[in-house]
Amino acid sequence: MTTTRLKYNSVKGLMLFCLFAIMSLKSCMVSAQSSRKQLDELISRKAKAWDDSIKGLKLKKQPLYMGAELSMAVPQYILKSRVAALDGLRVNYLGTNIGGVIGNPIGKLKANVGMYYSEPSVPYTMEMLQGGISGNIYLLRLKKIQYHSFEPYTTVGFSRQQTKFYGNYLPSADNSTTGQNNYSVTDQPLLGKTGFTQMNVGAGIEYQLENCNNLFVHLFAEINYGVLISSNASRTAFSGTRLSTPTTVSLGISFGIIK
Repeated sequence: MTTTRLKYNSVKGLMLFCLFAIMSLKSCMVSAQSSRKQLDELISRKAKAWDDSIKGLKLKKQPLYMGAELSMAVPQYILKSRVAALDGLRVNYLGTNIGGVIGNPIGKLKANVGMYYSEPSVPYTMEMLQGGISGNIYLLRLKKIQYHSFEPYTTVGFSRQQTKFYGNYLPSADNSTTGQNNYSVTDQPLLGKTGFTQMNVGAGIEYQLENCNNLFVHLFAEINYGVLISSNASRTAFSGTRLSTPTTVSLGISFGIIK
């Protein structure tokens, strides 16, 4: 009798333990399901927010690039002039430009000003101040806006330059009656100034670096060919002086913010 009661109590205790274990397991499963549901809802919300942000980017207006530009340029041309010392002279300059840029993924507008000095290979000293405005069109984005590290482009613009001529190849004001030059002066005197307005067309390639902080850095190499539109001179001797086959090669960097 005692043995039977012990067995009964043992079975009863085992049943109670199993029932407790089942209830605990069920509770854990419910809790796990609840946690998984919360996790799924969280992921779903994030996925929806991400999808909305992507759609928002697609609907958002095109980004606007605003910044500055620095470049080094090498203009060169052949002079045509009534001054014998200048006629047929090939002139090479070296100088720098500074300016501003504004653009979008399709293209860019630039305005700059630069100072140039004739290279040592040129027999006479010349200084040139130039200002201009130009526009670039990215060729690979004409049909579809798709970003590339290297973006080829075409450019067209207008420039105005003023050139100062120094030397001893014209009679100076104080020697004009004798027609002799004063070679005792160490610094070459200013003989006159000319102004040229020209249209420029060219091509280039740009290496674009951009980041998630809405900053951009664009490196570029460019070549331009000029077409003379008008010219003027401060002195009769330089009237009729004009440029032939003007060409400019530029290397530079533009940088700024993306709005």
